[in-house]
Amino acid sequence: MKLSRWACGVVGHFLRDRRGNYGVMMGLLLFPIIGATALAVDYSNISRQRTAMQSSLDAAALAASKEYAAGAFTSSTESEELAKLSAYAKDFFLANMPARFNADSVDLQASFQSETKKDINGIAFEEKSISLSAKLDYDTYLAQAIGQDTIPIKVASEVAMGNLTVEIALVIDNSGSMSSNSKLVNAKSTSKSLVDTIFAAGAVSNKANPVKFSLVPFAASVNIGASNASKDWMDINGWAPVHNENLDWSTYDIPSGATLDIQNKGTHKIVREKLKNSSTWKWKTRWDIFSMLNVPWEGCVEMRPWPHNTQDTVQQLSGLTYDQAASKSSGDGLDALFEPMFAPSEPMSTYTYKSGSRIKTRSDYYNYSNDYTQDFRKSDNVLFVAASNEIQNHQNVRQDWIWRYQNSYVSSGISGDSLGPNVSCTTKPLTELTTNKSTIKTAIDQMQANGNTNVQAGIAWGWRTLSPQEPFTGGRSYDDVDNRKYLIVLTDGNNTYTGSSTPNESTYAAWAYAKTNRIESGLAYADRPALYKSTTPNYYEDKMNVHTLQTCENAKKAGVTIFSIAFDVSNGSSVKKLLDACAGSGLTSGGQKIVSSGSFYFDVNSNGLDDAMASIASQISDMRLKR
Repeated sequence: MKLSRWACGVVGHFLRDRRGNYGVMMGLLLFPIIGATALAVDYSNISRQRTAMQSSLDAAALAASKEYAAGAFTSSTESEELAKLSAYAKDFFLANMPARFNADSVDLQASFQSETKKDINGIAFEEKSISLSAKLDYDTYLAQAIGQDTIPIKVASEVAMGNLTVEIALVIDNSGSMSSNSKLVNAKSTSKSLVDTIFAAGAVSNKANPVKFSLVPFAASVNIGASNASKDWMDINGWAPVHNENLDWSTYDIPSGATLDIQNKGTHKIVREKLKNSSTWKWKTRWDIFSMLNVPWEGCVEMRPWPHNTQDTVQQLSGLTYDQAASKSSGDGLDALFEPMFAPSEPMSTYTYKSGSRIKTRSDYYNYSNDYTQDFRKSDNVLFVAASNEIQNHQNVRQDWIWRYQNSYVSSGISGDSLGPNVSCTTKPLTELTTNKSTIKTAIDQMQANGNTNVQAGIAWGWRTLSPQEPFTGGRSYDDVDNRKYLIVLTDGNNTYTGSSTPNESTYAAWAYAKTNRIESGLAYADRPALYKSTTPNYYEDKMNVHTLQTCENAKKAGVTIFSIAFDVSNGSSVKKLLDACAGSGLTSGGQKIVSSGSFYFDVNSNGLDDAMASIASQISDMRLKR
């Protein structure tokens, strides 16, 4: 609507008029303007005070809940417990408030809350929490000019006393293929982001050490750390049936005056030696071969015979005789001992010395890749010459001769992972469960890509790092209802076991040589997981897959939830089907699922790895303040 010409004139005159009655109006408006300004200043102070109060109350709630869980407020009645808790919480709250804070004006109340809830599987449980509320009458400054002497400030905090602890094993493929397309670089980055996320969630938990991480880099084998060489769950005496594979101790060049005792145990032999002028027997083992070569064991271990390669079993030797250790009543038997990987020096060239001449062998003239000693020189530099009727003229038998390690004819450069006794030991040592974020992130940064792929070795040792029993004891009890164990396995390819046309039938790695048939056990129809009952495992990859899935199923039954990631894996790869079957929720001691029973398998490329890790982190992170 438009104003008339007359109305416009009146309004204009009114606006231009500067006479005294406008001063009266201004005086009337000045009081509310000053009041509003005073309130704005006080409310700014109130905002800062409320923030300080909320932070202090949250800290007090967490501290009180931890003390309550530790039994600090135990009394005969709940009301007495609550009174003790209230007093503790108020002292903690006041101690964290700024010095200018008026402690006498605060009213802090505490209460217990109990709520029946259902988890994501629909299972009912009782959630108990501690609630704190704090009220403060803030004494105003400028607002008193308008009669506002105080303004109430109220904050509240609630902590669920059922907060969980989590133990997470990161099992990351470090095989050579992970070096392509920045895959290991991306795996490192996303793994560290997950670590940050979980530790941030744990920072508000009311539990002691709420977050633990371990790291298991795997390739053809897993490096458990050379510092574990003398542990009594290692085969330190050479008693396990597989220990002296590729070692014929009858060819040992016995020192002058020493005595060698080779004991036949039916399936295998064990060996001991007593030196001249000594009354003490010492067991002869792979460890002695490392010493003869003056090369340290790098820390990698073989796959144990089935079913122990799929289980969290252990045998400890401390104080046991051979017969006691061999008896399952004393533990899980000698097959449960862990074997140091020892790659024997394979036969040199295609020749042998026989009847005083250097000639070709009869039929087994193969080229071997890991020849690092002189076959025919004994420790005193005497040349060994086989008689025409001796079996030693066969090339592969020379692989077992002990004197080759006693002589001085050893190739240079045998302390690495490409030549010598540590062949196929390509990864950095695993990191046991730790509560230190920087420790696990540093270990992640140190990973390097090299070697073949043995997914099962990674998963098995990831599980063992979560276990409360030896070989690593950092895990909480499986019966701890407030603890969750998670294993995250990431790989970019299939299980790999490199075959060979030599009598060894394969290169040496964690499964030893294929000629030992160690990988063949556990493949009977009744032992195979459902996924592999429809077809008979034929190739090494198929057989490794069966063992891998057996390991996954055993870990889940024990209470480990497995998340699996197929990272940049081509379509049609058998590992995708394996990882899909491997993943899933572990069980509590009561037989209930720990978390959702949905699939935890992620099939992602480099662009999707961040999302996969974020999804996993969100499912694990459940340690936070309630509001």
